[in-house]
Amino acid sequence: MLMVARMTPRQSKRGPRPVPDEKVEILPPRRELGLDWSVIIPTVASGMVIGFVASLIVGGGGLIRHAVVGVLGMLVGQGIVRLTGWRLRTGYSFLDDAGMAVLGAIMVILLARFIA
Repeated sequence: MLMVARMTPRQSKRGPRPVPDEKVEILPPRRELGLDWSVIIPTVASGMVIGFVASLIVGGGGLIRHAVVGVLGMLVGQGIVRLTGWRLRTGYSFLDDAGMAVLGAIMVILLARFIA
């Protein structure tokens, strides 16, 4: 007959020991916010171009305004694609995404004008 030994965790005879405050870490040491500049810089650059194209269509100006409107337009354009399924079909995925971002940027500009 084969006997199987039952394993139990080791327990201290003195009971549980408290951990000193110096050994407790709530956050990992020296963790920084992980900014990936190789993603942020092209996003802002393409946002400026998209905001510029949108401002040519409906008016507006300013470099920082172009960047903000373009990045918001990218988010709105992708939201439209995800919610409705509408998409521009040019045959090139970059142009499809850029076109939807321009449409989103135009919507952001018109919404900002309506609110103001």
